[in-house]
Amino acid sequence: MPDNTFTFEIKEHLGVITRYESGWRKELNLVSWNGGAPKYDIRDWDPYHERMSRGLTFHAAEMRKLADLYISSNNRKAVQEGEQLEAQRRERRSAYRRKRAEERQDPALAAAEQDAYEGAVPPAPEQPEGCDLSEAEGGADRTIGAEDRAPASGESAGITGSGGNAGEESALSEPEDRNVPF
Repeated sequence: MPDNTFTFEIKEHLGVITRYESGWRKELNLVSWNGGAPKYDIRDWDPYHERMSRGLTFHAAEMRKLADLYISSNNRKAVQEGEQLEAQRRERRSAYRRKRAEERQDPALAAAEQDAYEGAVPPAPEQPEGCDLSEAEGGADRTIGAEDRAPASGESAGITGSGGNAGEESALSEPEDRNVPF
């Protein structure tokens, strides 16, 4: 009858995968079985590492392959999720652009926007047809008073000109009274 005894030594504890209410834990360890080369080991252990359940052991190359499969699977999923999110963004942008194009083409909306715009601008006075602007404002009857017109070039406005021809701009000179403090 074969001997069912074996020996193990946990060379390195790499981490706990799951903790159970019973106190047992699923762990990843480097374990040497029967004095052989250490292997990656995933199994459930009691809190004192005296008893264990059945588990999986992997050589270093197998563990690398397992990790690569896991990572590539996650990368593939991440790429697919990213592509789906991008497609959703594109669809939302497209729907927004379609909606804006429809709004621009909707005459009722265009009229409402125009009304809102015109409501912000004071309305122009209505002019009867067939008259020019001066007649519509009563320009023929209206006279300009002295307070409405600007002083002529010869009149005093507090600034005197310094000679020159009528077509040329005159340079400004200081007031005659130089004793006024500024």
